[in-house]
Amino acid sequence: MDTKYTLLDSKGSVLNHEYGSKPAKKWPGFLTIVLRAIGILLLLVVSLKFLHQAVVSRGGARNEEHFGGFRQGSSSDRIPQTVYYQLNMSQAWRNPDGGHWRPLFIGNNESPFPNINVNEGDLLKINIHNDFGLPTTVHWVGVRHKDGATWNDGSSGVTQYPILPRANWTSVFNTSEDWGLKWFLDHTSTPSVDGMYGTVWIRPSPQRPRPYHLINDDPLEIQSMMDAEESPAHLTVYNYQHKPMDWLLAQLQGEGYDPYCFNSVLVNGKGRVHCKPDWLEEIDSKPVDANGCVKQPTGAVAYPDCTPSDGDYEVIETHNRRWILLNFVNPGLEHPWRISIDNHDMWVIATDGGFVTPQKVQVLTLTNAERLTVLVRLDQAPGDYAIRVNALSRLQFIQTYAMLRYPHREFGRMLGEPMSRPDEQNSAMEIDGSVKNGFVLLDKSELHPYPGLAPPKAADITLRFRATGAPDPYNPYITNCSLNGSPWQIFRGLRTPLAMRPDQEFPEPNPIVKGLPIGSVVDIIVENDLPIAIPMYKHNDPTFRLGSGNTKFDWKDVADARDQQPKLINLDDPPLGYLHELPAGGWLAVRWKITQPAMTMFHAFRVRYFVLGMQVPMFEGDDQWPEVPEYVKNQPHVEFELPEHMGIFD
Repeated sequence: MDTKYTLLDSKGSVLNHEYGSKPAKKWPGFLTIVLRAIGILLLLVVSLKFLHQAVVSRGGARNEEHFGGFRQGSSSDRIPQTVYYQLNMSQAWRNPDGGHWRPLFIGNNESPFPNINVNEGDLLKINIHNDFGLPTTVHWVGVRHKDGATWNDGSSGVTQYPILPRANWTSVFNTSEDWGLKWFLDHTSTPSVDGMYGTVWIRPSPQRPRPYHLINDDPLEIQSMMDAEESPAHLTVYNYQHKPMDWLLAQLQGEGYDPYCFNSVLVNGKGRVHCKPDWLEEIDSKPVDANGCVKQPTGAVAYPDCTPSDGDYEVIETHNRRWILLNFVNPGLEHPWRISIDNHDMWVIATDGGFVTPQKVQVLTLTNAERLTVLVRLDQAPGDYAIRVNALSRLQFIQTYAMLRYPHREFGRMLGEPMSRPDEQNSAMEIDGSVKNGFVLLDKSELHPYPGLAPPKAADITLRFRATGAPDPYNPYITNCSLNGSPWQIFRGLRTPLAMRPDQEFPEPNPIVKGLPIGSVVDIIVENDLPIAIPMYKHNDPTFRLGSGNTKFDWKDVADARDQQPKLINLDDPPLGYLHELPAGGWLAVRWKITQPAMTMFHAFRVRYFVLGMQVPMFEGDDQWPEVPEYVKNQPHVEFELPEHMGIFD
């Protein structure tokens, strides 16, 4: 028997129909037909308008590409925003490498701290709450603070007071003309060695020229590279210890222990303990311990043995994309790293100084505090490909891995089993970071700014620094390190910030530099008395790396060196960045122009030398010093007097 159902018309009258029967067709009236026709015409007009805009936009992009750089959209595409972020800093027990539980400094319950995302041009306001239990500040590496507002720089005792326990501070910076992966750390004492670090991704403006057409001029490939900017992968490579830094510094003072030996390497907070291979007995004829570390000359030992762990490696998902953008940053402050990706080339497209002329390589060198941005073409078969990280050190051979994962189904590993360690046969590097035959290593001297940019042709001021050390008169295990004649000790971070008293005469000895007027072009020439390379960092402004060498600097200044040895100095297109490496026993020359008043620093970015005093505060533009806001002057603080001996650890 046929099933029936009930229908109601618009007036609520019941219409009964047998299941499957067709209701009577009702033709629309004349007015309805006219209204529908008008609606269709309006829809066509709007669609044609959007199509026209798309064509114009694509045509504009082609024009920009023709003139040397790919851009997307127009200046009116996006209105800059004010971005607010709450950062709660505290301590918690953690075991990131699966080998040892210990307290770590965390931000918003994580280490590394969660990434902060903004767009170039945004105003970023980060409210910091300090629950560390000790004074701290947050320094933003590679950020240029505009209009002289370097009280947001976060250098304790230099630009601001430290943030006391249970206190708050809001850091503000304008991201206009600033982009890329920035990172941050403590700049008061040593929490950064114990987990206190994080990143900020500033997506570049659509109007900023990209060098992508120099990699591939196919519009589809260029668009895929642009799309990669929307979801980049950030990789923090961090050397990790099972003991806190205050313990190790106490061991330094009491036994002469040099804290260069690490238990593991973490990528985005993940990793595992890899003990030395059985065949490794020595490095440069010096015996090594179970962690692959050269044994200490004093006989001091922090880690008498090594127990492997099975922590997870970080996995970078590719999500079926054509290209992926990777940001590598080294917040570990001791070992530089060599990095490769199995079966993949890397196009280096940017440093912390901005876009560069792309360089195709298979192996990177990532020094302390440095950031490198690469594009990788995803053209391999489904599977996991090892991202290999090897220490470039003659004091310890240590390595870790992450995985570049193409979508695939994994076979052979039971639920709960640890990830397999990649086979070393597939690596482009040896265990010590040296590059195997047939693979290309990044040449940093060829990282020319894009679009092209040349430094000022002549310097007005030349500062001569020397990276050196002298025995401490009170402790035979301590070396007082300096760049400008005397160390900048840790206790100075607890005193009244220099920026608040530019006219004051500071008691000697001190390494402070003054008399750098606005408009000056400044050269720093630093020589290295030590047998180890040292990354050098300048706050607030990138500098041009004019040249470096493995000998002493035997000339009066840069101009004299160029006259006598023209190939030593590059004044046409030198690399631009915040970090430049000072060769062991050699020299480094950098240049920048002072365009605004700023309280800055120039210092070593290797934790041992930083802690031992290798820092120089600089009053830039002190002929037009800005008024420091009252809220900065009135920040809660404790007054400290200079200690009697002014030692490194007083």
